[in-house]
Amino acid sequence: MRFLPKNRRRFWILFGLLLVLAVATIWYRHWSPKMELSTAHYTIRSTASPEQTRKVAEMVEILNTAYLRVFTNLPPATGRKLQLKLYRDRAEFRRVNPWVGWAEAFYRKPYCNAYYSEDEVNPYHWMLHEATHQLNNEVAHFKLAKWVDEGLATYFSTSMVKDGKPTPGEIDRNTYPIWWLDSSYLTGDINRDIAVNKFIPLKVIVTGRGGPDLNHNVNLHYVHWWSLSHFLFKFDGGKYQNGYFQVIQEGGSLAAFEKYVGPADRIQTEWYAYLRELSTMRSPALTPSH
Repeated sequence: MRFLPKNRRRFWILFGLLLVLAVATIWYRHWSPKMELSTAHYTIRSTASPEQTRKVAEMVEILNTAYLRVFTNLPPATGRKLQLKLYRDRAEFRRVNPWVGWAEAFYRKPYCNAYYSEDEVNPYHWMLHEATHQLNNEVAHFKLAKWVDEGLATYFSTSMVKDGKPTPGEIDRNTYPIWWLDSSYLTGDINRDIAVNKFIPLKVIVTGRGGPDLNHNVNLHYVHWWSLSHFLFKFDGGKYQNGYFQVIQEGGSLAAFEKYVGPADRIQTEWYAYLRELSTMRSPALTPSH
């Protein structure tokens, strides 16, 4: 056979080694859940402890309730439960999913994938973030621009839970990207902050074109996605909330934003001041949860 090298023995040795390597890699990446927990809306496959799995189950159900209280006009539920994979820890999550890069969790339909962050004050916020993406896609069936999809995910995943009840928009400092707020100092000079990539212009965020490179400024982008959604829900008693609902329904384009919320330049000025205040204030809403 012409495609075989002259030394056939060497070829088959190499082939065998590659085959062993492939099988070993599959075995090493294999993940087998130790338990499965079913709730009203979720099925969770888990290698975390039973107690940790039950806590995550409780929190995603709280998230589901909060989400449906915000988006009250969604189509009827199908009855099919949403699917989650909960890993024991970060090491296991990365062993099974070596391609995730900087991500600490991810959603790939039909599964949300996250680990239990035992070393963090809030050990489930990664799962809540991905579960919001799942709700956006599989329950609300939104078709969203990235800034809206990530803005909603961070809005819900950073919200406090008090006495078992969700408080959307009341900020838990022990969540991502909130812990980057302190490093997001804004000077008060918007043009200067834009020039040094401390503030990303609203049109850049909404269109996804221009501005600092996402791959090298991930946290900066997440702070902006989160803060813009928080602003649109909460600023001045929620004056832009109804307009934001319309923007969400239409996917998050700049045209929809300016149609339903207002001119980008004016809104940018208000949002900048709002983010600047959030990054420096020490109100009860920004104190750690317990």
